[in-house]
Amino acid sequence: MIEVLISNKLNYLLFIICYFIGSIPFGYILYKIIKKDDIRKYGSGNIGATNVNRLIGKKFGSLTLILDFLKTFLPCLLMHIYLGTESGVISGFFVVIGHIFPIWLKFKGGKGVASFIAFILVTSWPFFIVFSISWLGIIKLLKYSSLAAIFSIIINLIVFKLILYLQFNNNLLLWIPGEPIEFQFTLLLSIIILCKHYSNISSLLRKKY
Repeated sequence: MIEVLISNKLNYLLFIICYFIGSIPFGYILYKIIKKDDIRKYGSGNIGATNVNRLIGKKFGSLTLILDFLKTFLPCLLMHIYLGTESGVISGFFVVIGHIFPIWLKFKGGKGVASFIAFILVTSWPFFIVFSISWLGIIKLLKYSSLAAIFSIIINLIVFKLILYLQFNNNLLLWIPGEPIEFQFTLLLSIIILCKHYSNISSLLRKKY
């Protein structure tokens, strides 16, 4: 088995590489190419797809979304296939962390939603479906992408935990992929992403009250 042959040192090196891949700020780069300026000065100040879409259009917003998605999806999938579930989960975690805290931008990056979606698609595709349906439904209802992301993350965690409970205690829904390590890293990323959305929540509350 390749998991036995590979050394821990090489594993750690691969995780570090995954962090640097995640740190590539595609939204920042695209805006810099198009506008010759720093996207963090405008709009929400975020380097993610939503702010890119708002400032330079849907085409570049969509491109940012796709690139942020792929930079997590591909490393996570490759590690999952060749080194196993645990390595796939940990590598995906480091890519998302790289996106949120990129070394190139003094650790001030995006909110990590696109990368998180790619992470759950690889680690447990049914929860990707849960997240996507929740996100689309909530954004249609509330018209706020940040709120849709927040509620979808919470719903995803609740469903994930419920499924694990049913699998381990009642031997139900065993066909659904998902292990405790996947839930643990999903929970950790969810907490970080929700904290990154604090400013969005505060802004929406100020508008309401």
